[in-house]
Amino acid sequence: MQVNQCKKQFMEEDHKYFNVFNYSIQLCASVQIPKSLGGLDAEALYIDTNTHFTPYRFKDIVTASLKKCQMVLNCPIVTSEEDVLKRLHYVNAFGIEKFCAFMHTLSRFVDEHPNIRLIVIDSIAFPYKEGISAGQRTGLLFRQMAELQRLAMEKQIAVVLTNEMSTRVGLSTGSVVGSLGDAWAHRCNKRILLSVINNSCERLALSLKSNNSPNNVGRFKITQEGIRDVE
Repeated sequence: MQVNQCKKQFMEEDHKYFNVFNYSIQLCASVQIPKSLGGLDAEALYIDTNTHFTPYRFKDIVTASLKKCQMVLNCPIVTSEEDVLKRLHYVNAFGIEKFCAFMHTLSRFVDEHPNIRLIVIDSIAFPYKEGISAGQRTGLLFRQMAELQRLAMEKQIAVVLTNEMSTRVGLSTGSVVGSLGDAWAHRCNKRILLSVINNSCERLALSLKSNNSPNNVGRFKITQEGIRDVE
């Protein structure tokens, strides 16, 4: 009975919540945690390249996050739904032209919104799927990465880029790897692989690369309220 319930929950979560958007939007909600709890009390920029974003899901997650903060502080947090949504700057950058155009103005956008402490691009690979050669793609990606790294250092902003998985075909077998190739992977300071455990309600976050911490594995689950620890 317990296994059947777990499988049902697993399928429902996959259908409703299990995609990279959940991880990205959880980070955007966490940016708003008050400074009294060690948070940033800041804003986030979400650049949507694959139309995954839904404001209702963000509202669920950030509302649950702030309620949890109120429980810890044992006092109400004075804010409104409108204020919460205003602190997430959403940009629709669907298509290579719109994405590159916004990236060209990203530095000015950050200057106009100095309280931004997180930039999420979901996903970095999607705009480059069609209509561009490999050489052009590499040149654009590396210039954009250089600009993102500059902003991260100068403005003290965390930058999160989601990627997609693809199959690399070998001589006798294939392997699942991140899109955009090895050269792109080496440019990232940290790489985290998100995966699902077969026949389980648990998810895994595997640290594949980090410049300041050892490789490790974290267990979590996705709920209506967002990402939570596995009990």
